[in-house]
Amino acid sequence: MALGVACACGGPQRVRSPGVDHLDAIRVEGNRAIETGALEPALALHETLRDGAAVDPYLLAADTERIRIAYWKRGFFDARVTTRIERSGHAQTVVFAVVEGRRAATRVEIGGLPPELALPRARALVELGDGEPFDYEAYDAGKLALKTAVEDAGYAHAEVPATVLADAAAAIATVRYAIAAGGRSRFGAIRITGTARPQLVAAVRRRLTFASGDRFSATALERSQAQIYELGRFSTVQLVPDRSGGETIDVTVELAEANRHEFHAGGGVGAENGIYELRARVGYSVVPASHPLLTAAIGVRGALTTSDFDEIEPKARVLASLQRLDLFLPRVRGEIAGGLDYQTVEAYGWTGETARLGLGAPLGPSWLQLHLGWLFQRVDFTLSADQRDILALSPPTCDPLEPPCPTYGERLGITDAAGHTGRQILGAYQASVIADLRDNAIDPRRGAYLDLRATAGTRLAGSVLEYLQLTPEARGYASLGGVVIAARARLGAILGDVPVTERYYSGGTTGHRGFAPRRLSPIAKGEVVRLVDGMIERDLRSVVIGGAGLIETGVELRRHLGTVWSLPIGANLFLDGGDVTETTDQLDPWNLYWAVGAGLWSKVVGDLKFHVDLGYRLNRTESDPLEATTLRSKIAWQIGVGEAY
Repeated sequence: MALGVACACGGPQRVRSPGVDHLDAIRVEGNRAIETGALEPALALHETLRDGAAVDPYLLAADTERIRIAYWKRGFFDARVTTRIERSGHAQTVVFAVVEGRRAATRVEIGGLPPELALPRARALVELGDGEPFDYEAYDAGKLALKTAVEDAGYAHAEVPATVLADAAAAIATVRYAIAAGGRSRFGAIRITGTARPQLVAAVRRRLTFASGDRFSATALERSQAQIYELGRFSTVQLVPDRSGGETIDVTVELAEANRHEFHAGGGVGAENGIYELRARVGYSVVPASHPLLTAAIGVRGALTTSDFDEIEPKARVLASLQRLDLFLPRVRGEIAGGLDYQTVEAYGWTGETARLGLGAPLGPSWLQLHLGWLFQRVDFTLSADQRDILALSPPTCDPLEPPCPTYGERLGITDAAGHTGRQILGAYQASVIADLRDNAIDPRRGAYLDLRATAGTRLAGSVLEYLQLTPEARGYASLGGVVIAARARLGAILGDVPVTERYYSGGTTGHRGFAPRRLSPIAKGEVVRLVDGMIERDLRSVVIGGAGLIETGVELRRHLGTVWSLPIGANLFLDGGDVTETTDQLDPWNLYWAVGAGLWSKVVGDLKFHVDLGYRLNRTESDPLEATTLRSKIAWQIGVGEAY
């Protein structure tokens, strides 16, 4: 749906005049090494096609050369590209005919290395292997990698001239990197401009990974820039080395402070397997002029959820927070927050208050983060008439003739033996360690992500319930031949008392895509008996209630297919497995729910993907928590933004 809207906004189409020649289509033939989707969208003739004009000879010649250069960059030095124009009345079709020829093999030569940089290490920086097919992008990236390595060895004035000697007859590309290192240098004076506030100046200096007198390093400049950006106080950060001073390199840190006030608002509509949700959020934050390391913020979130348009479940949260950078120690973030909740889920609703204290800091490198916190939550449960009816039932496995036979409401801690709703009070210590080694947090192609989370609810922390919650997760990414392979595994376990608000659910765009959101879960079910107008009515009811055990796993193949109206388009295939159980000892990794599926995606804004997925459940339909046995009930479709994992 969103893709259709975006495509419709691609610009006005010129009306073609009858009886006038016009370009009707563009076709590429004979290409095997480079897909049409990688060649055709970049052609200038698309402007002629959009305008409904006749073929422009100048643009035709330019596009012919553009395709030839694309092949040259892949090592096809003797590739030939010819064109012809086919006609059908006044409609013209431009055909680019490609004869690829042989692809050149690579031979890499590196000279002029300084003594601090051994040849094997330098050779490993160039991705082109001897004898492998030549690729210009890998050759060009090798220049930058070698220059950075030489500069990191202290040679601030290093140059890396590079050439490619193309032997089309022998199909050999000789790549030569001739390094001119110059003399070694050290950092000199460091000057900060763009802010005079002492707290910000001190915070910037604490994030510099080099000091006056240190050996020059280009990587140290890049890391320092990234860490200063992480402060969130500057819109522009530039570290400018002055290379005119010979062996002493002075550095100017040029800053531009960001706006101290920020207001944001957003919303969305979700529709998945008959569940519809309308969401909205607004927020405001300010950095006080007198305390530039503080951020005060308030946000409001709300949602309306329905499955049949007859009964609407509202949700709302108001949260205020105060965050302090460099609390006690450099790069330590402290936060205090408090809020009010009005929430409804399938089996119950609640109102309550939340308070949170937190500390976060890197454990050495910036990719390894530690978070510590304390959470306090007090909620009062509310039940609709339908929710009260089903929570008053007892599980089918419970024998009513052998008490005690607690109801679902009692087992969950929502009601007492008389059916009165109660209160849940949680106090918990939280800790997490996150290792983020992905190349891109939004659209990862390589790397790994590890997240180890633990929550301990104790009376010392203010909790009535005592429990230990463990939720480790691992994700991995690899790129192979234009296909990104992504895999993940997530485990959840609650030991001891099980707070109903902490129970696990799965399903939806970021869970098990064989189920709608929160629909992979243990359920409360039974026969509700009512007396209506003197008649007994029996109604079979079921509702998801969450579980204390969780397993989610899966693998996904992602591939870019091409460009449509300047929007990148791609597809993915996935296999998802998982289960949510009432207790942790019921988890069985060898007996999971499995679903296979496919999806289409488009990058609408930057690297952010809008995607539609369709999953088909493969097994365990006899013991399905949703009792789904028809083809339609085994299919789940999802609409989402961002990657599933």
